Amino acid sequence: MSARIRVTGLPIWSAQQWILGAFFVASGLLGWWQLRPAPDVPVPELVRARLPDYVVARFTAVETDATGKPSRRLIAEELRQYVEEDLSELDRPRMTLYQREDGSDGEPWRARADTGLVLAGGEEVQLQGAVELERDGNATRRATRMETELLRIWPKRAFAGTDRPVLVISELDRLAATGMRLWYDEPMRAQFDGRAHIFIAPEQTEDP
Repeated sequence: MSARIRVTGLPIWSAQQWILGAFFVASGLLGWWQLRPAPDVPVPELVRARLPDYVVARFTAVETDATGKPSRRLIAEELRQYVEEDLSELDRPRMTLYQREDGSDGEPWRARADTGLVLAGGEEVQLQGAVELERDGNATRRATRMETELLRIWPKRAFAGTDRPVLVISELDRLAATGMRLWYDEPMRAQFDGRAHIFIAPEQTEDP
């Protein structure tokens, strides 16, 4: 008569019983894995396309002073207004900045660029790309042209500035600097940042 050996009160299983038990355990784990709730997948938010509130082709605007005289004129091939952002985008902007005081030296400044922005309800205008700012000469002042990549203009302060390299051309004279601050109303004055490189053309003398 044989007796089953017990260890700590538990029966000793045969190899087939161990294999069968392992199979049931694996089946249970697999079923739990398949039935467990899937993790929440975040639903991507719908991003609203950035669209202008309105678009104006061949835009033209003239601002006048208290006496009714023009203080500046702005022209662009296209203007795109974003009301919530309080800005307007400009394509091929052209600006005319008139002097606030009449006089013999009161020629306006004319600016043009590839693109531009009008910020804070017109308090600031940014011109970007191939920016040129120029003024015609007269009997007492030579014509001047300035070239840079970015120019910020505050019309009510009659002030313009850039932190980009700027080239100033007056006839054959040249001045290159790493930045500029310009008070363009009369009396006009400018400050150039960094080390300025100046080339002054020799005076032309006529042969007797």
